[in-house]
Amino acid sequence: MVIYLEVIGIDEIDRWNNKIMGFSDWDIYYLNEYARSFELHGDGKPILLYAEVDGCRMAYAMMQNDIADDPHFEGRLAKNTLWDWTTPYGYGGPLVEGELSEQWMKNVMCDIKDYAAEHNIVSQFFRFHPLTQNQKPLEGVSDVVYMKKTVYIDTSSRAAIDDDMTSNNRNMVRKAEKNGVRILTDQGERLDEFIAIYEETMKHRNAEEYYYFDRSYFDYIIQYMKEYIRFYYAEYQGRIISASIFFYNSNYMHYHLSGTLYEYRNLGAANLILTEAAYWAAEHGITRFHLGGGVGIEDSLLRFKKHFNRNGLIDFCIGRNIFMQGKYDELVNIRKEDPDFDENRPFMILYRS
Repeated sequence: MVIYLEVIGIDEIDRWNNKIMGFSDWDIYYLNEYARSFELHGDGKPILLYAEVDGCRMAYAMMQNDIADDPHFEGRLAKNTLWDWTTPYGYGGPLVEGELSEQWMKNVMCDIKDYAAEHNIVSQFFRFHPLTQNQKPLEGVSDVVYMKKTVYIDTSSRAAIDDDMTSNNRNMVRKAEKNGVRILTDQGERLDEFIAIYEETMKHRNAEEYYYFDRSYFDYIIQYMKEYIRFYYAEYQGRIISASIFFYNSNYMHYHLSGTLYEYRNLGAANLILTEAAYWAAEHGITRFHLGGGVGIEDSLLRFKKHFNRNGLIDFCIGRNIFMQGKYDELVNIRKEDPDFDENRPFMILYRS
């Protein structure tokens, strides 16, 4: 079998997006512009891998990083010698089409492994897509493990949204409405207010530096992803107190970034935003609205999201391939020199832990 494997660079915008939009279940996480936005955020150099043969095809995006840039390897590894791949922020893994057999996948992965070895790519790490459960095609050729649960809302109709919602969430929505909270939407015109609320929320949560975004990131997605993005705001007594960004296409909607001013956290503003966003998705033929999971396995954020669909828990899986086992082992051995390194941590790319 001759595999038709393409590795498409981030500057090949039309070629990249034409491949992605050729799949019926494509999502915004696979778009060239989405990957580019996280290149701006410092997440590496995006590439798209595309394989096609015998009427079957597969595509997935990866961010390529120089392993020497990891602070753990400072002064221990020469730059521009070893790289690795990881899915862009959010969810990824393969888009697939056709009757893919395990042997087809093995042959494709063999070609990808050959390419990786030729270009000194040590490993790749997947965060699979919970809505499509796309870890399944790779289960025979990659290491795949269950990670935790995420939550989605069935937005096939407004009635489905209301039926799946818990009474607690209905009460919070009513509370917000009773107190005069109203919802505003735009495509980024109130960006300053969003950033102020989002950053205050991150500070209150003691979020890691990674979860702060430069204004250039927001300016980019507003300019280049305008047809896939909506900003929602909750206004109370003339003040914006809660705000969220949602990504969407004709298939799916996603809860991206959000924040609520701490002193208004019990007013139900975030509940109302998510409910109104779900109604909007239903009105526009989008059948599934993914809220994501918690920070941990089971925490307050996950419990909050579960109120929007009591039947909405779905599996989130991660996976990996080690392309260069010898180099991988060398990197792990370097990390073993660190007194705080725990080789028993459940981390799929161990040298990155």
